[in-house]
Order: sequence, then C-alpha cells, then structure tokens
Amino acid sequence: MWFVPSNNRQRLRRQPTQEDLSVWSAINKDLLEWLYTGMTGFFQIAGHRVIDIWARPYNEKVVLEIGSGHGHHLRYGKNNYQCYIGLDIEYKFLSTLKERLPRTRVVNADSVNLPFRNKSVDCVLSVYCFEHLRRLRDCLKEIQRVLKPTGELLVGLPAEGGLVYEIGRRLTSKRYMERKYRIDYDAIVGWEHWNTCHEVIEEIGQHFFIRGFRYLPFFIPSVHLNVIIVLRALPRKLV
Repeated sequence: MWFVPSNNRQRLRRQPTQEDLSVWSAINKDLLEWLYTGMTGFFQIAGHRVIDIWARPYNEKVVLEIGSGHGHHLRYGKNNYQCYIGLDIEYKFLSTLKERLPRTRVVNADSVNLPFRNKSVDCVLSVYCFEHLRRLRDCLKEIQRVLKPTGELLVGLPAEGGLVYEIGRRLTSKRYMERKYRIDYDAIVGWEHWNTCHEVIEEIGQHFFIRGFRYLPFFIPSVHLNVIIVLRALPRKLV
C-alpha cells in the first residue's frame, strides 16, 4: 500500500518542534515563492494553466477560489475573471494578494464555513490547498451547498504519496529548506499536509462526480508517475 489513512499517518509521523514551527511561520512565504521557480515552478504553473483552461466558460460568472493564498492562480493564469473571489483563512496571505492585485475581491474565512448563500457560486477552484485541510469533508459539503447545480469544482493537487513526487520533493524543496533554514522538513510537511493525493480524490468522489483528470507532466494515468494531478468534478444531488 502506497498510503495510509490520514489519522494513522499522523500518528506515524514525527511532530515538528515548537522551534521549527516558529521558523516555518516566518519563512513559509519564501517556500511558496520558491516553489514557483525553476523545475518545480514549471510543474506548479502547468497545473494552474490546466485549471485556467477548464474555467474559461465561467469567466463572466461567479468564481470562488478556496485557499487563494498569495494569488498564484491569478498571476499565472490567463483568464480575465469578471467576478473572482479569493478566500483564505490566512489574513497575511490575502494581504500579499491585495498588494499584488489591489482590485481583487478577497474574503478572510474558513473553508468549512463559507460566507455565501446556497447555490450562489458558478465555479469553485482550489489549487494545491486540499492536501492541507484537516476538515476536508466539511469543506466539500460547504462547496456542495454554495455551488450551483450547473457549476463545477476544479482542483489541483500535488501527487503526494506518489513515487515520482516524493523523490522530487527530496531533491528540491526538502533540500532547499533544510539547507537554508536547518528545519526538520519531513516533520513540517507531515504537520502541514494532512491528506495524500489518493485520499483527497477519494473524498471528492464521495461528494461529487469526477468527470475528468489531467496528469502532469507525463499524462500517464497514475499518481505514482506524475507530479501534479488536476481534476474536474460536478455536484451530486445533496441528500
């Protein structure tokens, strides 16, 4: 088995020290920016571009991004969203987004309590965020609630738990962060990344009809042989 259920995985992982967490809080912006450079940036941006293409029919409709962070999707996509809303629980991330793109609508809120009316959103995006959510199921239920019956959920995921991705991380971000900041990167990732790619896909499939995948960069339909997985899903009837 290539992955273990979330709760079990968390018990198996090392817990980061308070010192590492303090350092991480101060420098995670550096990592987020670094991940969009070089080879890792090439893969990251490719995921945004696929979602951007899929989201084109919604350019003039209401588009909500969950986990908008520093605004990487708007920076690296080419769509001209007429009614885009960026939502993030981290106020400091939204502050950076507003500095870069002052006219962007942003909401500081938790993804498990979306401040929107039922069936009021045409498209929900989330790029490299769902792996972090400890209450992913509750978030997906909220997306079900706010998404129109004709809407769509577009998700980008790191192929966490896959062979190529794990090797790549050891050779790139792990090496970079440990050399520069002397932190226990594996412990930090275990604390930050609550779900593997398989787990996210499985959970989405419980709430939505997954209509398609894109595997990057090799297009082989395998989590283990790619770095980024992008999927699109349609809402099921709420029970």
